[in-house]
Amino acid sequence: MKRFPLQTLVRLREHRTDSARLLVTQRQRAAAMCRDACTGIEGEITLLQADQRGQRQRLMEPPPPAALGTWPALLAQREAHVELLGEQVVAAQGRLADAREGLRVAEAAVDEARREFFRAKGRQDALEKRREVWRGEQVGLALQQEEAATDDLLQGRASVRTRV
Repeated sequence: MKRFPLQTLVRLREHRTDSARLLVTQRQRAAAMCRDACTGIEGEITLLQADQRGQRQRLMEPPPPAALGTWPALLAQREAHVELLGEQVVAAQGRLADAREGLRVAEAAVDEARREFFRAKGRQDALEKRREVWRGEQVGLALQQEEAATDDLLQGRASVRTRV
């Protein structure tokens, strides 16, 4: 198994964390678009239902005096329009159900992307902590070597003085 230098691993982890963060952002945008689509369809359904109620109320109105001869045809046309609005409401409700399912899938994708981001971030943090520990160990080793070299010099001077 090939081992990489620590700094290379840290950069790789940073890249993976940034990629995971970008994926979370993309998935959040997709979920927001699905949410907006659901809201738009809900508004459409509300408007269609209000129009349907208004058309039903118009069915109860007395015929206009000028349309007495054509009233049955006008009434049939209004009834057909009410039925058409009902069909449009049902179709919109079907689209809303599909959009809600899409929203559920998108939100699940956001959750998964977040979990992946936190896993990547945790790995990066652990590696950075390991790097800091390693640096501390290296500084400690350098200090020990410096102290050993100083002790050697002092012992060397002391032995030279005792010989003279």
